[in-house]
Amino acid sequence: MTRTLGRALRAAASAVAVVVFVRLVAGLRRARTRAREVPLSPVSAGWYVGPEFVAREGLPTGEEPAGEVADIAHFVGETFDPDRLDPTVRRFYERTVEYEMRYRVRWHRPFRPGAALASLGTSRLEQLNLPGPGDESWHRLTSRFLCIDEPGAVTTDAADAANAADAAREDVRAWIRTDPETDEAVFVALYATHHRDGDGFVNISVPIPGGGVDTVLRPENLELGGERGDGTGIRLTTAAAGDPGLYLRTPVGAFAVPGGQRFEVWPAEGENGDGRLCATHEMWLLGRTFLTVEYQIERA
Repeated sequence: MTRTLGRALRAAASAVAVVVFVRLVAGLRRARTRAREVPLSPVSAGWYVGPEFVAREGLPTGEEPAGEVADIAHFVGETFDPDRLDPTVRRFYERTVEYEMRYRVRWHRPFRPGAALASLGTSRLEQLNLPGPGDESWHRLTSRFLCIDEPGAVTTDAADAANAADAAREDVRAWIRTDPETDEAVFVALYATHHRDGDGFVNISVPIPGGGVDTVLRPENLELGGERGDGTGIRLTTAAAGDPGLYLRTPVGAFAVPGGQRFEVWPAEGENGDGRLCATHEMWLLGRTFLTVEYQIERA
């Protein structure tokens, strides 16, 4: 009786293990197939990134643009009309270096222990170099942009890109954000757009050792409400069908990740048109929000 029960339990455990393994393999295949359909950056890093990463890699073209995007009309699509955007938000995206940015972070439970461990590595890497749990004070950021020559990317205007047969990363530029008190890199990200079926998407790559964390976001008009007039803010989100999503590039290939991000930028309330902005950045994994970053933005 005992032997029979033992054999039955072992057989059941083996069956469960096989089912789990098969589902895991199928899930990885789907994640890899999805990533193959999206234009991702090929740029990866070693064990140190820092503010001079793109220069060490020989990527800069010599141009230093003023903002995240040359013309926010590149983002035009079914869910985003640039003509409805509040002028102060548009100016920030196109003239980012003319603004001072302050930020604070909040790590959410149950991810705080992992974030504390990760911060030990990211501070040495000088990439994704955010304060750890417990530090919710405001920190300053300094921005610099460099146009880069990324393999496989293209330079084109919005109209040509919208009619392109194959999606590709367009007009890639590095946004290097540093802490002015330490000169350490906080974020080193490669920003681009890409187009699919006439819709523009924001395509961001964060190089890490052996690969990168890449995000594709759908732009949306963010309705402001109240007495702010007809202008809108902007929302960039991975919560959309198609290309938007979070992707991890590794030495064995790229995979879609069960997580996402959302950015929102809007004019600060009651600022009488002086150009101040507010922004939030949220990240989640497996449906649970693990990080919220708040920004205060004003003209320098």
